[in-house]
Amino acid sequence: MTAAGIGHVAASGFREPGSNTLRRSDLPIVAGAAVVAFLSHGVLDGLKHGYPFSPLLDIVLGASIAAGWCLAVRARFVSLFAAVFFASVLPDLIDLAPAMLKSKLGIDLHLEAGGRIFPWHWPDGSGSMFPSSSAAPDRFRILDAGQNRAISAVNHAIVLAVAAACIWLNPSVFRRTPSSGNAAGA
Repeated sequence: MTAAGIGHVAASGFREPGSNTLRRSDLPIVAGAAVVAFLSHGVLDGLKHGYPFSPLLDIVLGASIAAGWCLAVRARFVSLFAAVFFASVLPDLIDLAPAMLKSKLGIDLHLEAGGRIFPWHWPDGSGSMFPSSSAAPDRFRILDAGQNRAISAVNHAIVLAVAAACIWLNPSVFRRTPSSGNAAGA
């Protein structure tokens, strides 16, 4: 949802809003939005948070939302949204996917030997919290200890509210809404 919000804000910077095709002048906006989406991953991973879904369900839901969003936006914005969605998950693809492929599917890419690259995936940089049944190193990592579950829920709510506000501010990227420069829509 954060990537969608970033995409909606970035789309507002496109020139010639009524155009149906991506313009060369749009490319720096696409690249900048992808960088912001990539970095937002680190900021969000640093917040205290638990995972409401299993990793597999999280991947399926995230991919479904990304694909659905790309299908729902006007043709001109598909590249933008594909770029921000991809950039927002790229750190997980690099740091976490090799270990997940090995543990879930038995596919060993021999890539996890060097450790995790991104500091928000390191034990000291991550805000990830886990159920009390996990082998989390300290009580600050246990979702069920103290106020951790409430903190996680509030952090999720804040992120969703900000993303929703960004989307609401620029709904014209969707296929079924009139664009600002073309009242008839595209």
